[in-house]
Amino acid sequence: MATAAAASAPSSLFAPAAASTAPAAAHNALLFPSSVPSLRAYPRLLLAFRRPAAAAVADPQGAVLEAEEEVVVDQGGRYDDDDDGYEGGRGPAFTPPTRSRTGKAALPLKRDRTRSKRFLEIQKLRESKKEYDVPTAITLMKQMASAKFKESAEAHFRMNLDPKYNDQQLRATVNLPKGTGQSVKIAVLTQGEKIDEARAAGADIVGGDELIEQIKGGFMEFDKLIASPDMMPKVAGLGKILGPRGLMPNPKAGTVSPNITQAIEEFKKGKVEYRVDKSGIVHIPFGKVDFPEEDLIANFMAVVRSVERNKPSGAKGIYWKTAYLCSSMGPSIKLNIKEMLDYGSESSN
Repeated sequence: MATAAAASAPSSLFAPAAASTAPAAAHNALLFPSSVPSLRAYPRLLLAFRRPAAAAVADPQGAVLEAEEEVVVDQGGRYDDDDDGYEGGRGPAFTPPTRSRTGKAALPLKRDRTRSKRFLEIQKLRESKKEYDVPTAITLMKQMASAKFKESAEAHFRMNLDPKYNDQQLRATVNLPKGTGQSVKIAVLTQGEKIDEARAAGADIVGGDELIEQIKGGFMEFDKLIASPDMMPKVAGLGKILGPRGLMPNPKAGTVSPNITQAIEEFKKGKVEYRVDKSGIVHIPFGKVDFPEEDLIANFMAVVRSVERNKPSGAKGIYWKTAYLCSSMGPSIKLNIKEMLDYGSESSN
């Protein structure tokens, strides 16, 4: 009897304990499940991972758009978006609508968005990619010159030259037969009897050592500086001052000459210096837009013949790449290279 009671005692003692641990096991099972159900069993939860049902999208123009999607769940647990009819997996990315642009912001070319209204209007007179002959280009240039001042007529040539090589450098002068249309203030560095000759020829400023000292002090009130050969050793010290401004006397530019009188007369009448820049482009003004068309054509063809005549020895292949005409504040007009060169040969004959 005693042993039976003793044997039955442990079972009665442990029974309540086993019953008390049942809620704890159930609580642990909730916190740490032995198996995780697939997300496909919860289509709305899976949709939240794929993309939000209501998303605030920032528009580039500053507006905030709200996109809502309606999900349809069939009996099989699959979902379907009304917009694309996609079933399962990852759907296409959401593309927010953009606000339509108006005014200058709607222009296709980025550079035109910063142009003035005047420029945008006058550039409609010409076709950007069309190549014109010389007379037609001169006529268009005069029509598009609408600034409040007398604009200069400019020629811009892209040459097949690399100026970093000595045999491909282009620097010369051209005498414009109809002049430049602007007054040129000329300073002359010389000594002795040539001082009186320079003043008689029409030089605005004439001097020797005293003029050199004034230039070192910052005096730059002249457009051209002409020097006689005997002054060049003294002028060499002005290279850092005159060089960056393009005023350093140079024999190639015609600003170093023993005949001071002739050099002054040529620059007063319309002698223009030009050179190729680092990009292989030549920029030359050849008059004012208020010149008659015949005078502008004569000056322009003189420029073309000068550039052709002074072709560097190291130039290879096609010498002329592109040629453009424009006024100071107007759009460029592309020229037909072949017609331009043929027109120059015809006019010279």
